[in-house]
This record gives sequence, C-alpha cells and structure tokens, in this order.
Amino acid sequence: MKQLSFKQFWELSEIYTAPLNLFIILLGYAIAKFQLDSLTSPAFFLFVLIIVMFHITVNIFNNYMDYKNASDENYKQQTNIIGRDHLDITFVRNLYLFSLAISFLLGLILVWNTNWVIGVLGIIGFYIGLFYSYGRRPLNSLPIAEALTGTASGFFIPVISYYLAVYQNHTLTWSMIGKVFLISLPLVLMMFNNLLANNTCDLEEDIENHRKTLVYYLGKPLAVKVLLSVYAFSFIWLLVLVFTGLAPWTVLFLLLLFPKNWIQLKQYRAVQDKKKTFPIVLKAMSAIMVLYPVLYFIGSLFL
Repeated sequence: MKQLSFKQFWELSEIYTAPLNLFIILLGYAIAKFQLDSLTSPAFFLFVLIIVMFHITVNIFNNYMDYKNASDENYKQQTNIIGRDHLDITFVRNLYLFSLAISFLLGLILVWNTNWVIGVLGIIGFYIGLFYSYGRRPLNSLPIAEALTGTASGFFIPVISYYLAVYQNHTLTWSMIGKVFLISLPLVLMMFNNLLANNTCDLEEDIENHRKTLVYYLGKPLAVKVLLSVYAFSFIWLLVLVFTGLAPWTVLFLLLLFPKNWIQLKQYRAVQDKKKTFPIVLKAMSAIMVLYPVLYFIGSLFL
C-alpha cells in the first residue's frame, strides 16, 4: 500500500489534536502582552506553522516506533493503526522523514530570521519530540515520560512564543523564563495528567510492551490519587498567580469549572478505562488547556 486515505492520515498523524497547540502558543503571546505589552512579529506566525508540522511529524513517528518496538502482537495488529490497516511500513517511515525535513527547514528559516536562542530552544524541543519513542528505551517507556512531555509541551512552546513576541525589544533573562514557567504551570500539569491517565488505562498493555512508565511504579490507585491532587492544586495555583500579579483576574473564571469536573472525575477514580472514563479526564484537562490561555489573553487586553 502506497497511499493513505484521509481517515488513516487523520489517525496516524493525530492531526485532530493539533489545534490544542494553538492555544498553548497563545498563552506565550498573552504573557508577553500582559507583562510587557509586546506585539507579535512575522516570525511568530512561522512558529505556529512549525509547531503544527512538527506535531504531525512526532505523532507519525510515535506510531511508527510503537509498531516497530511492540512485543505484543495483539497491539501491533489490532490497536496500532499501521498493523490494523495494513499500512506499508516503509511508506509510513518516508512520510515521517518528509514531515521532519519540512519541519527542520522551517525551523532553520525561523532561526535565520531571529537568533541563536530560538535555535537552542528548538533543538531541545526537537530532541524531546523525536526521542520520546525512539530507541530500545524510548522516553515514553520511562517514569519521566509524563513530566517531560508536560514540560516540553506546556512550557517550551509558551516560552518560545513569548520570546518571539519580545526578542526585538527585550533581552531574555532567567527571571523572565522563570515567570513564564510559573504562569505556564497549569498547562504543564494538565499535560502531565493527560499522559498519566492514558498510561494508567494502558498499564497492562504497556507492561506487555516493556514500557515502565510512572504508573508502573506507582500502581493504579496511587496514580489516580496523584492525578486528582494535581488537578486540585492547579486551581489553587491560579489564585496564587492572580494574587502575585503574574496573571490577570480573568483567569479566575476557571474556578467555575472545578465543582462539575471534580464530580465527573469520580467516575475515573472508580474505573480507569480507555474508552469509558479516560475521555472524562481528557475533557476536564483540555478545558483548562483551552480556556486558560484564552482568559489570560482577554485579561491582557485590559492593561
């Protein structure tokens, strides 16, 4: 087979999750607007394109490597899109390499039009994205996978977005980076929770495929408690951000989500199932990942 149907590409690349990156990028710009009243540059829009393209690249690569590394034949033939739909493995590899080449080329253009700082941040991001599922002991098989992925997506993307909005008029300092991290922490925590819940539901499958994620060491009961604790802490952290002046008051509207979502998460606490209760977690975490940047941006307009 040498071609993909749109439905197969949709699942292989997981492009349906790409719009979430746009909100993560928005947070970085909103922080720059709120803290320094900065405006976007043309490089900012090129960065958006790179993130979407690299998102597609990483997901194709993850599916490819998961298929190659899997020991469980049921996973390879029934769960993974490559085996289930009998996709040509060489074609999938070449599609990944083509997508990577485009992402890398766009990245070089961005660095050429900005400076070396973007290059360094980009190299770190590329490394985490590619080695997440590469090799005999990929990052996604280690207990650091949840925290590393949450930090890469929830912090690295906003800090680059922030820098692209301020680099022409301001010099990036460690203090500025630290503030962006503190402000981005709700996104980092929600990304962490999404992956923690995913790995909790997939624990038995991961063990079959020799992936020892954080859940493997914690066990399901403790992993669920960690998820709920992190979710509750994220709302407390919102209050801290507002009272310390790091976030506008508009983000406090997120507190209205807590009672309803907390009740719904009780279903996940009772049963950790990929089809039945994982979507509840995904919906609760994604709501914050979308609304937090939007509310932060709205607040930045009232300077």
